[in-house]
Amino acid sequence: MKKSLFLSFFPFVLFQPILCAFTPYENFLLSDESRRVGLIALADEDIVNSMAESTFQIGSDARKQLKAAGVENLHVFTRQIGAQGFVFAYFEWDSTCKESLTTVLNGNCAEVAQLEKKLTPHPRAAKGEIWLPMEWMNCIATTKAFPHKSKKVQKMALMSGLKPEKELDYRSLHQTNWPGVVDGMVMCNYRNWTTFIVELESELYLFTYFEYIGENIAADNALMASDPVTNRWWAHTEPCLINLAGEGNWSSMKSLLP
Repeated sequence: MKKSLFLSFFPFVLFQPILCAFTPYENFLLSDESRRVGLIALADEDIVNSMAESTFQIGSDARKQLKAAGVENLHVFTRQIGAQGFVFAYFEWDSTCKESLTTVLNGNCAEVAQLEKKLTPHPRAAKGEIWLPMEWMNCIATTKAFPHKSKKVQKMALMSGLKPEKELDYRSLHQTNWPGVVDGMVMCNYRNWTTFIVELESELYLFTYFEYIGENIAADNALMASDPVTNRWWAHTEPCLINLAGEGNWSSMKSLLP
């Protein structure tokens, strides 16, 4: 077959990345997208309240150090649920190496190192470390897949409980996100929707980071709620979740960064 004829039938051979793994997770790592990292630590109620009332700033020097280490888009969130306080650190990292996940922040950011002194390690955190890397469940509506020009980006986080008997259902659904649901989220101005899962004793928790780029979140949420594909999706996903704080199945978390 002549080269020109070959290319007319198979242009993707030269111009598309060749992914060879069998899991969406590994294929994502093999892509040119940054790895999404979710770290979890614990805190008592007094610490959560004091963090909520104070301003957590990361200086320009620390941001330069973090960037040099491959860390981008660092954000920290907290929430008190009953007697337990949770601290969720999210960032994007251009390395697939796992060895430094829990130390890359405090090793390059004095402000995070100071914050860690107030926190309690997750019971499964490595000896001498504060954070536990959560299992990365999925990432949808990335800005590379759905680029935008919005200069106003609101960075938010939610958490929920997951019924243990529904874990397989929820994982399966989120490894095969329906295209109509993804398109609906994009139409409603959501991006970088990333979900992590972690256990604490016998309970399962979900933590989600996302970005809103619109102007009217209430109107966009109403639009999403009116979408029939999204409603069919929720009919499968919502029964898997646990209402932790009487706010619905997803509880908002407070951002510690301005």
